[in-house]
Amino acid sequence: MTKLLRNTCLAASVAASALVATPAVAAPVGAATPATARARIVRPLLLTATRNLDFGTITLGTVAAGGETVAMNQAGVVTCGSGGLTCSGTPVSAAYNVQGTNNQVVVITAVASPLTNANDGTTLSFSPNAPASVTLTNSGAPGTNFNVGGSITIVPATTDGVYSGNVNVTVDYQ
Repeated sequence: MTKLLRNTCLAASVAASALVATPAVAAPVGAATPATARARIVRPLLLTATRNLDFGTITLGTVAAGGETVAMNQAGVVTCGSGGLTCSGTPVSAAYNVQGTNNQVVVITAVASPLTNANDGTTLSFSPNAPASVTLTNSGAPGTNFNVGGSITIVPATTDGVYSGNVNVTVDYQ
């Protein structure tokens, strides 16, 4: 029994010393220069097509074997191939309006898409020409306008008819 009493006293003594022998706790320390918090709040972007792109009328002549490119700049000025085509009519570039938060840079992405002939389903590849970005000059309405031109390639086998398709444009804050 004395052995049991001695072991019990020893265990109680170890437990008591564990409670008493705790390490010293350091005092809290703040950063010499605290971090700052920041949040930029912007309006959602609203993109609206306000005018359709129209290359006008393209009359086929003797088209070069490699094809000829009809190109429209963002201002709506058309360059009509290298001689085998005749362009006429009233060509206009596409126009868009983007609304969002004042002084924010908006990146513009325009991707190639097909133009399909309503008569026979043949296609022309349309490559858009858009500005890389615009800076919004106000918040909300009236927004900022920009134009999109583009180009198509006419080959000797191009069939006549009206070709149409979408001008695929997206915008996002930089």
